Amino acid sequence: MLCAFAPQGAWAAKPGNREILVTGSADTKVDPPSAWRRAETRHLVVYADTGDDDVRRVARNLERLHQLLARIYNQGQTTGDTAKIQIVLFDSGAKLKELGLRNLRSEEGPYTKAFADQRYYDPREQGEVLAIARLDQAVDLNTPKARDADCEAAYANGGDCMDKRRPYHLPVKRSWEAVLYSAFAQHYVLTYAPAAYPRWYLDGVGALFSTIEVRKDGGLDYALPPPDYKLVFRSYGLVKAADVVTGKYLADRSLRMDWTPYHAWAMAHYFLYSNLKPDRQAQFARYMAAVREGKSLAEAATAFPDLGQLQREVVSHANRDITYAHGAKPTVVEEEPAIDTLTQSDAAGLEARLRLGTITAPPLAAGSIVTDATVGAPWIAPLRQRLATAPLNAEASLALAEAECRSGQSEDCLADADAVLAKSPDNVHALGWKGVAQTDLALAAPAAERAQRLVEARKTIARAIEIDADEPLPLIAYFQSFTKAGEAVPAGAILGMASVTQYVPAAPSPRLELGAELVKQGKPDLAHKVLDPVLYGAYDSPEKTMAGKLFASAATQSATATP
Repeated sequence: MLCAFAPQGAWAAKPGNREILVTGSADTKVDPPSAWRRAETRHLVVYADTGDDDVRRVARNLERLHQLLARIYNQGQTTGDTAKIQIVLFDSGAKLKELGLRNLRSEEGPYTKAFADQRYYDPREQGEVLAIARLDQAVDLNTPKARDADCEAAYANGGDCMDKRRPYHLPVKRSWEAVLYSAFAQHYVLTYAPAAYPRWYLDGVGALFSTIEVRKDGGLDYALPPPDYKLVFRSYGLVKAADVVTGKYLADRSLRMDWTPYHAWAMAHYFLYSNLKPDRQAQFARYMAAVREGKSLAEAATAFPDLGQLQREVVSHANRDITYAHGAKPTVVEEEPAIDTLTQSDAAGLEARLRLGTITAPPLAAGSIVTDATVGAPWIAPLRQRLATAPLNAEASLALAEAECRSGQSEDCLADADAVLAKSPDNVHALGWKGVAQTDLALAAPAAERAQRLVEARKTIARAIEIDADEPLPLIAYFQSFTKAGEAVPAGAILGMASVTQYVPAAPSPRLELGAELVKQGKPDLAHKVLDPVLYGAYDSPEKTMAGKLFASAATQSATATP
């Protein structure tokens, strides 16, 4: 089966690839509409259990933000180059917990506990998945630092701090849309400018674009100060620039500074929008280059000769009146998002696809650098029962098929994929999952049958690739049909996996699998280029740990083999 962070059915379908299945009049099953809406633009898909107007507004603003970022990062329109990010908006954070969603490959901050993590982000093999709770955060300002500031103010005015009736500071609001825009900006950088970045830099880029405002002409104002940011600094302390650039703020949670999105905004705004002097710009460029080369933040920070001076400049910049930037009116004609109403089966499939990332974590095993543990998901059986009462729904059925394949239920996976293919013989995702199931069943068959059954599995996968040569699922399935079997991977399969890493640049798992095969073939330097964003990236992940072990093992073998 595919690795634990595998694609999800038609989850990341490209324009024109969504299946619409029509049942005959004899079918008495019904699939009533749900409260969920789906809005699709050129670069993203938004799901929300809200009205058409709300989901349209969010999709339109995110598409505008994409166009702005494309201009800033000189990426052109970037249409069709990568998978569309899938964004799911829930009414509350309780749903994220109910679905068991945990951030294994990303983390906001980590911010101080007052800024609860209310987003789930997973760079999967068929595109990034982002889930957000549509709930504003109330940021508590009544901290020990705020009480100390109150005391200082009291002393300055001739009073003291003995009075227990201390001032109460009303909380400030961090909107859920700020969280959404921040996560989207980080997604853009990781997808369209993939490289190793300091974590604070990604937090900062997110914070800079979290405060966008849409003008009437469709242009965007951005890099605006977050509302009430000086009050937050009063309650949580000023940014400690030296601790940030050296990474010390991440080291000991009991000693480090209070790191918030507001501090991240201050750091990024200083380096990116304060008109740095040429020598400071050169220092920052050397710092970022050192991080991309895999040096620690402490080593990279030697690019700044005087950290005390850097601290003074950052604080001074944050305390002055901040200017912001204007994004011009989009140069391309804005297209209205396509809006669909999801059926009850669609909604069930949506939840299932989100849950797919929770089934397993891949262990480091012999034979394949990434493999699945056979772990069942308790929600598979209820989903199967629910879908049995409604007309065949391609996307929901393929979400079920994936869950079954990844949980070792290959026969069920094959049956569900075949059911979709009976209605839609050219469904690429159904062919892909059928090929995965056939591969796993072939490897479990008696030795005398395996070779022929693998041939049949690869024929199925080849059919999917013939229909859509860019779709990641069949390319990954073809590659893994060799690695799982312990066979030499042909050049065509390696090139296919390389194209997957270009279609989903932020996904670490295809990079890991490709890198492992390149190391096996005696090409560690090329493997390193493929895996540098994983090895030196801002976020810890299972793949990052495995990549480190991969190169450590390769180095040991090389040293042993050297006379």
